[in-house]
Amino acid sequence: MRRTRPTLAALALVATGALTTIGATTSTASAATACVTKAEYKKAKKGMAKTKIDHIFGTKDHREAGATSGGYRSEVWSYRPCSEYSAVSLAFSGRSSGPLTMDAKSAVWSY
Repeated sequence: MRRTRPTLAALALVATGALTTIGATTSTASAATACVTKAEYKKAKKGMAKTKIDHIFGTKDHREAGATSGGYRSEVWSYRPCSEYSAVSLAFSGRSSGPLTMDAKSAVWSY
């Protein structure tokens, strides 16, 4: 599998919420608790550790993009939303050897 490196511009777009179209999966009755609800999304605050947010969300995540420079790293992660045709994305940063903290979040919720 060939990996491509994302540009910082793409990270900035996702971090600011300008780019929010991430493929969302549909929810099923058996997996209702393995997804991010609107209430859980609202609990995620700027500066929170990624590990804490992962605990709040209680679902698998997927790293969409990442960059490292000058001893710092930035990553964008998507999470499985509970509503169909929705998307949840969070941007994190931190020192290369330290924990990641949330910088920005973006979501699109369907009805």
